[in-house]
Amino acid sequence: MYATPIIYVFFNRPDLTRLSFARVRALRPRRLHLISDGPRPEHPGDAQNCSATRAIVEGMIDWPCEVSRDFASQNLGCGRRLSTGLTAAFAELGEAVVLEDDILPHPDFFSFCARQLETHRDNPLVHAINGFNPLVRFQPAAGPAIPTIFNSIWGWASWQRAWKDYRFDLAAWDQAETRERIRRHVGSALIFQRFAAHFQELVQRGVDTWDFQWTFTMLAHGRHALVSSVNLIENIGFDGRATHTTSTEPYFRGLKTDAVSRHPQRRPLDRPDRLHDKLYAEVVMTGSRWKITGARLAARLPFLDHLLPVA
Repeated sequence: MYATPIIYVFFNRPDLTRLSFARVRALRPRRLHLISDGPRPEHPGDAQNCSATRAIVEGMIDWPCEVSRDFASQNLGCGRRLSTGLTAAFAELGEAVVLEDDILPHPDFFSFCARQLETHRDNPLVHAINGFNPLVRFQPAAGPAIPTIFNSIWGWASWQRAWKDYRFDLAAWDQAETRERIRRHVGSALIFQRFAAHFQELVQRGVDTWDFQWTFTMLAHGRHALVSSVNLIENIGFDGRATHTTSTEPYFRGLKTDAVSRHPQRRPLDRPDRLHDKLYAEVVMTGSRWKITGARLAARLPFLDHLLPVA
């Protein structure tokens, strides 16, 4: 049985839930925390789909485990549902792996998270553990983990010690000293501008999301995430039923998963890897097919496997 608690988040897609929850079921975790939003009144099929999805999850729990259920009776929306649900979950569990219904992790994802959670449990610099790496692979010979300023929520893990600083609103973004602290921590004017645009959009337009705030928390506190040096995540949720990922992003096409690096950790983890983050930004921020291809090719150059990252 898997000892690390798992938070599983799902909504109204029975087919995807059946596939992704099968990965959880195969682990037989000792502790399971379920989060589900309620049906949207303006979507007639939601009530039936939400009910069917919950029934699928309940029916697949056929091993002895402790289960907590946080099922909303009314729709809270993506932002409020995840922010309130995760706040309660981390307060109860202390630390956990978080998986949403459209994420298919490589089996190694769970052991990678458990190992990193234990190793860095008391390290105030490490904010979260990420399984998704759009570069596919980056210097796996230097170790399984890479310190990064990017904080993907497609398969991740963290601790209550980090989540307790999370705030749903971004009131702190209006403070000049906070912006300057984030700018220095990011270390790249271009990457900072893209982060700033996301934060500003959230403040001005009230985008219904929760994950920009999670990244903001990391950057504002001078922390970084640890991402796997090989991609461990496949996202199967790009369709019209999704809340945000309604079409396939260019950096996602053809993305594969692989086994976690078995090499010892030679790469230092005390500050973000600037080379990795430069290439990562080329993939997720440019939208240019040529830049995406070039970044992935650069990340796979054989000689990089024998280099420690550029400071």
